[in-house]
Amino acid sequence: MSLTKTLCAATTLLALATPAFAQGAEPWDLRERNAYVLDMQGKMWSKQMTMPAWNMAVKNARAVPRGTVLFMNNGRLYMTSRGMFDRAGNYMAGGA
Repeated sequence: MSLTKTLCAATTLLALATPAFAQGAEPWDLRERNAYVLDMQGKMWSKQMTMPAWNMAVKNARAVPRGTVLFMNNGRLYMTSRGMFDRAGNYMAGGA
């Protein structure tokens, strides 16, 4: 394989792999008074909330407990906490 083809293949591989690297374990940038929505059509989006919308949402809201894991599967959002952490409280990416 020529040097040009090797560099082209490496560049393509890096371009495809970069989004996977970006999905590391960094904290999310969740902001105050933003709504993070999974709508009735299964589309996810976010929007800053007005004060009246915020007041209405807070009346029915519950805090997400520590140790909760959220994940998507077949277009549905799930949450779990059982069996996702070791005894020291560290997340086990592959489960138990």
